[in-house]
Amino acid sequence: MKELLFTSLQTEDIKAIFEEVLKEHVSELVSSKHESIDNLLLTRKETAKLLCISLPTLNEWTKTGIIKAHRIGNRVLYKEKEVIEALVEVQTLKNGRGLSC
Repeated sequence: MKELLFTSLQTEDIKAIFEEVLKEHVSELVSSKHESIDNLLLTRKETAKLLCISLPTLNEWTKTGIIKAHRIGNRVLYKEKEVIEALVEVQTLKNGRGLSC
């Protein structure tokens, strides 16, 4: 670790040093948080709620390969990033008829 003598530094210099160190640490935290969001795992209930569908529909979509599931022991989990990527945009009517969740 670097040794600093604060006797010859002015308050602006000390402030600049602390700001630089804080920016480095914050940027590391933000980048690690983005990586963890990409790998966020959802349960079946959370995934069904996110997609506004029932559990049997989610099961059918998993069997047909529309959504990719991951199994850990007896648990079935879904990666949030893969669920979002599985969504396909469709054109709807201008008046927006239909149910919304």
